[in-house]
Amino acid sequence: MGNDVTGYHRLLKLVRELLPQNEGPQAWSWGIAQTAEDYTFDANWNFERATVIRSSTGYPGLRNLTNTCYMNSLLTQLFMNAKFRRFILGTEVTDGSHSQRLLEETRTLFAFMQESMLKAIDTQGIADSLINYENTLIDVSVQMDVDEFYNLLFDRWESQILLDADKKSFRAFYGGQIVQQIKSKECPHISERLEPFSAIQCDIQGKSNLMESLSAYVGGEVMEGDNKACFKDIPNNLIFHLKRFDYDIMNGNRHKINDKFEFPERIDMAPYSIDFLQHTEPGPSPDMFELVGILVHTGTAESGHYYSYIQERSGRAEPGASWVEFNDADVTHFNPAQIPDLCFGGVIEPVGYSASSYPKSWNAYMLFYQRLGTADTNAPRQRSPMGQASVKETLSSHLRNRITIDNERFLRKYCLNDSAHAAFVVSLLDQLRVVTKSCCSDGHTMEIDAIILALEYADQVLSRMKDSADFEKLLDSLTTIVRGCSTCCKIALEWVADNKTTFRNLLLRCPASKVRKVFADMLIRALRYLRDNDAEEYGFNVDSIELKLGDGMLPESSSGILQRLVRNIQELWPSLQFHLRAWDDYFGLLAAIAEFGAPETFLLLREGFLKLSLEVLIVDSPGTRRLRVDNPHYNQLLRLIEKGRRYSLANLTQLLQTLLLRIDLQARIFDPSYHDRSQLDSGLFSLSTIEDNYLHYGTESGRFRPLVFLDKIVSANSNPLAVKKILQTMISAEPRAGHLPNISKTILNGINIDPADLAAPHLIAALTFCETCHSQQAVKDMITQIAHEVDTIGTSGGTAHLDFFLQARQLINPRLPRRFINRLILRTVSLWAPPLLMYYDETVRQGTVEFLKILIFQNGNQITEDGDDGSELEDCARGLCEACIKRVQDNVIRHQNQVDIRSVEVIRDVIRHCVEKYFQTGTVMDDQVAEEAEAVYDAIQVLSVDETEEACSDVWNNSDGDLPSDSGSENLLASP
Repeated sequence: MGNDVTGYHRLLKLVRELLPQNEGPQAWSWGIAQTAEDYTFDANWNFERATVIRSSTGYPGLRNLTNTCYMNSLLTQLFMNAKFRRFILGTEVTDGSHSQRLLEETRTLFAFMQESMLKAIDTQGIADSLINYENTLIDVSVQMDVDEFYNLLFDRWESQILLDADKKSFRAFYGGQIVQQIKSKECPHISERLEPFSAIQCDIQGKSNLMESLSAYVGGEVMEGDNKACFKDIPNNLIFHLKRFDYDIMNGNRHKINDKFEFPERIDMAPYSIDFLQHTEPGPSPDMFELVGILVHTGTAESGHYYSYIQERSGRAEPGASWVEFNDADVTHFNPAQIPDLCFGGVIEPVGYSASSYPKSWNAYMLFYQRLGTADTNAPRQRSPMGQASVKETLSSHLRNRITIDNERFLRKYCLNDSAHAAFVVSLLDQLRVVTKSCCSDGHTMEIDAIILALEYADQVLSRMKDSADFEKLLDSLTTIVRGCSTCCKIALEWVADNKTTFRNLLLRCPASKVRKVFADMLIRALRYLRDNDAEEYGFNVDSIELKLGDGMLPESSSGILQRLVRNIQELWPSLQFHLRAWDDYFGLLAAIAEFGAPETFLLLREGFLKLSLEVLIVDSPGTRRLRVDNPHYNQLLRLIEKGRRYSLANLTQLLQTLLLRIDLQARIFDPSYHDRSQLDSGLFSLSTIEDNYLHYGTESGRFRPLVFLDKIVSANSNPLAVKKILQTMISAEPRAGHLPNISKTILNGINIDPADLAAPHLIAALTFCETCHSQQAVKDMITQIAHEVDTIGTSGGTAHLDFFLQARQLINPRLPRRFINRLILRTVSLWAPPLLMYYDETVRQGTVEFLKILIFQNGNQITEDGDDGSELEDCARGLCEACIKRVQDNVIRHQNQVDIRSVEVIRDVIRHCVEKYFQTGTVMDDQVAEEAEAVYDAIQVLSVDETEEACSDVWNNSDGDLPSDSGSENLLASP
């Protein structure tokens, strides 16, 4: 744009004017043209331009309402009959909203099918105006036989046509007369009876083709004795119903006949007429009909799908004309050379090595023929993409204007969603600082237009495009503008605060996580800039507020940008329960605001976000019925949880961590009914009564019950660092807070779980507990119970439990004596080591051996670097040996179970090593242990399978019978 400020500003306005000023109906975003305006479609948040516009055939499809493929396949066949379409469009309608509603809806549907630019037309109006024979609306969720629907539809149409002449013309399109001839057995007299028909019923069982079926019908096979039937009046349009559904009297079920049944491109109906049968040579001239449509059924008699192949008519039926497939909303070109394979039925012949064939479940169900030379050659036409002339019938001015406006609106939105247009808007925004030479315009008029254009375009266009790469570029450009001027920043944030629908759309409703994250990041960067550069517009002066908070004075302003946005976020809370995928974005925005500082944290506390965050974590727990009654939006959350919908607690946990860091858990709680929240001398805040109740809410009876909120965030394991800080905050408040037993029980309950691999997050929490807790007894109980728990893990969780003991040994808790935790690991070795030495996973078994080397075996009888003397090590080693012997006795020898040598060789070798090193021969107790050990060796020899040739594993195989002393072991020994 160079320096053309005026031209640039005008261009901004022009582009913005293209955006819809209100959302209005959103059916277009799904590629659906609404014929009935009293239905609402939600916006399509995965918009793809290629899927919403009319297909290259030049025809739109029809929307399937649920199970209305039968309706769609028939309506498209009738629509493609140009004369029938013209009749329907020209029929007189005087009461289109009541007595002639079905007729009016059909006229509208055909008009949209002819002119609309959208991918599909909505058929809801037809469904809502068609009364069945039970005098109720048709049920769109129930599949209907298309032949039955055809009869119902024509019956209802005829009943709404006003003029007798029009009714006669209507019946003549597909209706004719059959002559039933009955020959008396007593005399030569033949009586005749005329019967109307609208579709010719053709038996296919035992018939190979259409002509054979018709010959049998006329020849009398269908009637008893010499009775015959023939056609007297044959309409210009014939429908043959192929009777593929039959009823099996023996088993009482309907079944589908998939037999091969051929039909020709052209058929002469003269041989089946009464004139032919009554005249001798020369008979009547040929009466030729051409195939113009095939309605196909695929599936079984109980369930299936209908679709249509239709010939395009350019005014007359002719060989070589192009064909189209109508399959609900999808319309594609069709090669008629495939008709035998896709429509005749029969069986699929075996291919290659396959020795079996199976019936084709897709085959023709209704055939549409048109008499040659009867099509209207004077109807107006337009050229389709394939070059074939498609018929355009005249529309009423009302319908034409309505569809023209609908097409214009759609095409404008279609062009707005062009990726090239998106790139243009981003480029236009980038030029703002170039045109203004980095100086804002007078009154910020140009910046206002640019900023609002960017936000509106982001909301109404880019956020709804599937896989749009331009959304992030646009918001990056916008962020550059707002971070260059506090007034521009205020303009953008105020617009977001005022437009709550956009705020909800971009933060919650948009399914693209990248869009939600980029929008939230833009808000955070803009808020931080405003905080640093315009405290008044931000909401409060941060430096002075910090002082006021210290004096017990809290900000009460409600007009600042921050306060307005926070209130908007709070108003979205009920909607949040419907958008689980947006939890990280919602809580991430709050967590980022909380991390700005104490004033922002206070604001979030005052608006109840600590209460809400705890509330949503406990609401699915037993005993919270009253909470759900008072807050019915939580019922939606519970329904989604019951359906197994996943959601992330990562940023909710982060928000909790940030808020709890500002809470003094040792301080007296306050009742918000009588007092406002106040800041303590420490600079922290106190809990309210309801926050305290939620924080310590448990589902078990008794004083020391597990904490629901804590168990929820630990189990989620979505933000381990934040969980660790929350635990540290809570445990550091002990003993005055008085909830250490509850925390301990929460962790231990999570460890005592099946399958044991689910205990991994709680084992990590146990490490934090041991690292932070002041109570020696609490830490001892924690480690001891976990050591006991290893015996129950079965075949899962071995790695996590071994990692717990490995990491716990290296913990340093300044509140406890030096090496206190390390000694607990050593003293409980006889509890946790034997199960891990026999664990099914070799990695765990070998890892346990390596840990035992470091913990006990490599230290001999010397005092270790950890301060453990040799006698304590020897006692622990002896206890470990006896526990290992008992483990093998209980799990292998007693049950005489065969075992893989690889699963027991490690524990066998540990026993052997301990007996040789820590037990002395000549004493009764030691000799008894040695005898039990020998019995274990012998039992393992007998019960093991796949015995290896080596007597000992490589881990223990060295010249002097001691542990290996290679460089790897030396490194492990020196690592603690």
